[in-house]
Amino acid sequence: MSSDDPAAIERVEWAQRGAAWDRQADRMAALAARLNQPLIEAADLHPGQAVLDLASGAGEPALTIAALVAPDGRVTATDLVEEMLTGARRRAAAAGLATIAFKIADMAALPFADASFDRITCRFGLMFAPDTEGALREAWRVLRPGGRAVWMVWGPIAENTIFLTIDRTLKAMLGTSFLDREINPFRFAAAGHLTLGLRDAGFTEAQEIDRIFTPKVEAGTPFWRPTLDLMLGHELESLPPAQRRALDQAIGDNFAPYLDGTHYRLKTHVRLYVGGKRG
Repeated sequence: MSSDDPAAIERVEWAQRGAAWDRQADRMAALAARLNQPLIEAADLHPGQAVLDLASGAGEPALTIAALVAPDGRVTATDLVEEMLTGARRRAAAAGLATIAFKIADMAALPFADASFDRITCRFGLMFAPDTEGALREAWRVLRPGGRAVWMVWGPIAENTIFLTIDRTLKAMLGTSFLDREINPFRFAAAGHLTLGLRDAGFTEAQEIDRIFTPKVEAGTPFWRPTLDLMLGHELESLPPAQRRALDQAIGDNFAPYLDGTHYRLKTHVRLYVGGKRG
């Protein structure tokens, strides 16, 4: 693998993360449902539609959408590598979903014909596409006239308490940060970052929608561990057990400022970008 091939690097890294995403999928179902809601509302989904979900990971929002477009609609769930779809396939089979199919696909080079889908959704995937412009153009190409595409990205890390606290601890103890690389979860955190890109790709009526959640989490629960596992689990496996325990303890301790009685008061900021295709 060439060190200057961003796409190849992303494939390797996401293949390594696949097991963690499958492992955490069921534990994060409640959070996934909460994050799905604004994306699904913005997508304006209806029974009978053909929907493409990009970067489906362990299955959401593709699994939820598959139920919404049933019985005559269909969802095509995609991801860059097979390892990331393992959990999605498992969960779809367990739920008996007949309206979902799976496809390995690079969102900058989609293996679908022009105008194949009524809706396109992507939750927390576009930030990791090395060729963002290509990904937006491909989404426009495979979207049917009159269709709609919706991308969800993270807002600023300072307004995402779990990521912020984990990141500060990693920086202090291991000298690493989510923000060290150009391709990272907060790549499009700045307001307005993608609006021009949507228009350049051909989308009309480009919109930007902010959503802020303030969840309460019961004290005494390691609520942050799934996020750490999803993003860095495979990298932390090489840490000596004592160092890993110290890291876990430090992260837990660093949430103390957010403790209010018997609960932590946290903040989550996401941003939706919505684009239409003129009919």
